[in-house]
Amino acid sequence: MPAPKQKPVLSPISQLQGVLLVLDNRSGRPTAEMLGSIREMVSDALLVLQEPDPVKQRIAFVLLAIQQSTSLEKRTIRGKPHTRVVVIEQALYNWAFEEIHSMVGAA
Repeated sequence: MPAPKQKPVLSPISQLQGVLLVLDNRSGRPTAEMLGSIREMVSDALLVLQEPDPVKQRIAFVLLAIQQSTSLEKRTIRGKPHTRVVVIEQALYNWAFEEIHSMVGAA
């Protein structure tokens, strides 16, 4: 029996660059807003992955996860401005805070 073919191992940067290439050349149904949002998130991830210092890379990745898992709502209540953080992706948000605690030695 012939051995099954193994997929070539690509670096995370190569994989993300491939996604950007597909998004730039796609003529499918996704909306321009959705593609723009995906493109922005992947571009941010690429910048994080290219950071040479592993500690800075980890911190940047955690901050990116917090940004992607939350949104800010600004309201005026009784004439005073209030900003609330709304968690939109609970699992990612929890992971990011677990990483923060592990980086400071609390976990």
